[in-house]
Amino acid sequence: MNGILTLARHSVARSRVLLLVLTAVLAGFEILLVVAAQTLQESGTFGSFAALVPPFMRQVFGDSLIVFMSFAGVVCFGFFHPMVVAALAAFAIAVATEPVAEIESRFLDVVLARPIPRSTVIGRSALLMTLLSAGVVAAMVAATLVGLHALTPRTTAAPATRLILSLAANLWALLFSLGGLALAVGAASRRRSTAGGVVGVAALALFFVDYLARIWKPAASMVWLSPFHYYDAMTMVMGRPLPAGHVAVLAGSGLAGVVLAFVLFSRRDL
Repeated sequence: MNGILTLARHSVARSRVLLLVLTAVLAGFEILLVVAAQTLQESGTFGSFAALVPPFMRQVFGDSLIVFMSFAGVVCFGFFHPMVVAALAAFAIAVATEPVAEIESRFLDVVLARPIPRSTVIGRSALLMTLLSAGVVAAMVAATLVGLHALTPRTTAAPATRLILSLAANLWALLFSLGGLALAVGAASRRRSTAGGVVGVAALALFFVDYLARIWKPAASMVWLSPFHYYDAMTMVMGRPLPAGHVAVLAGSGLAGVVLAFVLFSRRDL
């Protein structure tokens, strides 16, 4: 365990600038969303937007479109905005593929010259992948709750804290799933660019599968393969509780990736 913590401290020191900047940007974005929602609510703009939506748009998007045009919808949007999810996924992939980067730089030659088992290297990355992603998401939650406490209009009901926490938990589970996949791919790769590229392209393809399944029935038979299928934030904003089964699938797939990474890394030629 001491070896894992030592390597973890070294990794955090190397990536601290990226970690702090990403956390600050996403937390600031959450505050700005609350400010935007407050401005729209006090100006009565939400009602005007809803009235301008054509009937065919209501049929295509259903009630979710109307829910999004609300104070709660705008505030919660930061937890499922495509760019936010993409940034967090890229961060999780970067953390998970650190072992292969250390192979390229020959840093692992120095580490493994000491009496340290290979499992320590993967254990370090699995720990950081889990905790750093959770820390960034927790900062988003804190910024949202602080913004709501300070800026929610008195005549408006703020989104429930339980909803914010549910979105955060489901988002973290999604990141853990993608990180586990990246850790397994990186454990078998020789270059970080290859591992990150493969996982990034795979994540994009799986995102498109989930998106197409919503509007094209033939894609629905493959949607269970996409981790994004198990993070349906909009329905939670509409009132559905956090699906425990979805979190279990994401966490289970991420854990499977971690276990596979341990096996592959222990057997590979360094």
